[in-house]
Amino acid sequence: MYVTLAEMARRVIEPEQFVADPRAFVDVRLPQSKGKQSYSFIGPGVSQNSEQVINLMEPHGFNVGAASLPAGAVNNPHLHFTAEVFICTRGSFRFTVGLGERAESVDVGVGDVLSIPTWVFRSFENTGLDEGWVFTVLGHDITGGIIWAPDVLTEAAETGLYLTVDGQLLDTVNGDSIEGVERMPLMSTDDVASLHQPSAADLRARLLQPGERNWSRGSLLSSSLPGHDVHTAPIIGNGFSQAPNPTVPIEGHHGFSLSWLSASPHHQTGLHRVMEDQVAYLIDGQWEIQFNDDTSSISRPEPGSVVSLPAGSWRNLRSVGDDEATLILATNGDARPTIDWSPSITQAAHDNNVSLDANRCVCPAHLVHHRGGTGSSTPDLNHQQPITGREK
Repeated sequence: MYVTLAEMARRVIEPEQFVADPRAFVDVRLPQSKGKQSYSFIGPGVSQNSEQVINLMEPHGFNVGAASLPAGAVNNPHLHFTAEVFICTRGSFRFTVGLGERAESVDVGVGDVLSIPTWVFRSFENTGLDEGWVFTVLGHDITGGIIWAPDVLTEAAETGLYLTVDGQLLDTVNGDSIEGVERMPLMSTDDVASLHQPSAADLRARLLQPGERNWSRGSLLSSSLPGHDVHTAPIIGNGFSQAPNPTVPIEGHHGFSLSWLSASPHHQTGLHRVMEDQVAYLIDGQWEIQFNDDTSSISRPEPGSVVSLPAGSWRNLRSVGDDEATLILATNGDARPTIDWSPSITQAAHDNNVSLDANRCVCPAHLVHHRGGTGSSTPDLNHQQPITGREK
């Protein structure tokens, strides 16, 4: 698949293109939530504002967004039907799961990744001194919206904000009428009490901190080549890795996998394609994203950018700064992604006695090349259909 220059530009979302929405949710006027803002980068997420700006609507199998809170502000209790994963990039937060005396809390800081179970109430507070940021990945294209804790809807109504039964936000202060409108019912006490309550140990098991990243050298076919010093560390699922026996830190069905990538200065993954939609969130350092098998489609997004990598497209991820560069890759689906390498990389790796086994995992070439195939492929780079955008 060939990515045109216009399509490449559409899929690179830099921080200056982030559009904050201070009206995304029903709780934004509550005193404890003053200054809370939401962002929708890929997909609508769970926003309740029909006027929310979405940078890229095209379905990826998951949604990517963010939330920012000033010091002391709170995102109030609500629950999700699909996976919700938080990546803290600025500040510190306390996440609380559950309501009342049954609730459990965990502290989250920069570099931490936290997965919250479905069908449990969650809230979080900025415990730092400055504005804090968390990026979010939500399972599936259609999330089903959210359910707010009963007290939140009651308090929001006192500020003039209501939800319709289908989750649309109504603002009587700005002229919306609720007369004759079927409103979102409050969750009953019995329904709230029946929800599963994770223990403190359960919650801690869904938190991955920087010191717990299990970095793997040689987890990609290209890793044996000079100038390809790229390491991977799984977060959720097998992720972007061809290691034969990776240890998955956060388990469970999410509908997507997450992996850390780290590249030494001026090192690269090498030209490859992935047969599932991916999104790269550029954390640190300076990354260069090359689309296609030529050098005419290259982007150097600012750190903090979100980059959509369409399924089946060729790409090379290169660290071009003087410092280590890191990013997080989200990949559609729970299964191990399918990674194809360019013929030149496949051959060069084989010359270094590195190949792929029938499970498409990295192994010594001399142990598999005579056993009926290696699971590797030599795709034709010259026959590529252009990607022009499935939904603008």
